[in-house]
Amino acid sequence: MHETPVAPRTMWSWQSLVRVRHPSMLYDTDIATRETSVRVALRSLVVVVFFWWAATGLIFALERSTGTRVLGLVLASAMAVWGAWLLYLERDRGTASGARRSFLGAAFLWTWVQVAFYGGWLVGPASLMVPIPAESPSWSLAVRSVLSMFWYQLAMLGVLAITGYLTARRVNRAGWWALVLFWATHQAASINIFFGVENPGRGFFPEPLAYLESYFGPQRNSWLLPITVALLIAFTLRTIIHALRDPSPLRRQGMMLLSVLGVLGVLELAVLGTPVSLPFWQAFLDVRGY
Repeated sequence: MHETPVAPRTMWSWQSLVRVRHPSMLYDTDIATRETSVRVALRSLVVVVFFWWAATGLIFALERSTGTRVLGLVLASAMAVWGAWLLYLERDRGTASGARRSFLGAAFLWTWVQVAFYGGWLVGPASLMVPIPAESPSWSLAVRSVLSMFWYQLAMLGVLAITGYLTARRVNRAGWWALVLFWATHQAASINIFFGVENPGRGFFPEPLAYLESYFGPQRNSWLLPITVALLIAFTLRTIIHALRDPSPLRRQGMMLLSVLGVLGVLELAVLGTPVSLPFWQAFLDVRGY
């Protein structure tokens, strides 16, 4: 009696899936280790700039009505959960792709805060959400401006704390550092607008938040703007140097992502200080309708 020969079993199903989705789980390799600095820079540019432009524009467009604001909050909440999950999954991956996914996780959390703010869900005590007479910048006015959007400020710090906890003492903290830079550049722009800039961007706030324009400083550049721009340029140059010199794919990609964010921050501050109107999001504002 002859037995039919049995072909050796191929290790295909789960290993192929893992290799496609997470190659480093099998071989601890990443294609980015063979990428040039130019490719790393281009990947960073595409990821950061597209997300910055699309997310900001969609936030504006979703303020069209109460229904679209609710839809935006639901979608942003789902993205925030996904973002936290990405940060958790990628925190031990020392690869360039892990750095990009960690960045996206942090960006999704940041987007949730912005959607909740611009939708009027997460601002401040209702008693302070009213226009006030124009006055010169002062400590009392600064305190009132912060309190007028207290829950928003608290939410940003809460997201920072969650991200810091998820990535504490882990290999991949790209998302954490990206979120810190998101927060720092946002605060820098807000403080400069409070002290006064030539182009504060009146009209970008949706109607429920129009009262915040009461806290805009005089429409001329203060002494703080050039100092802020110089500090951000110095930081960005430092991250670019690290991105070009670091032998680690993770740190090279992470630093390049921070570099692109830094360049966008410098661009934002420069626009605040010049009397120009750049129609980056005009199509989204047209959808919003006001």
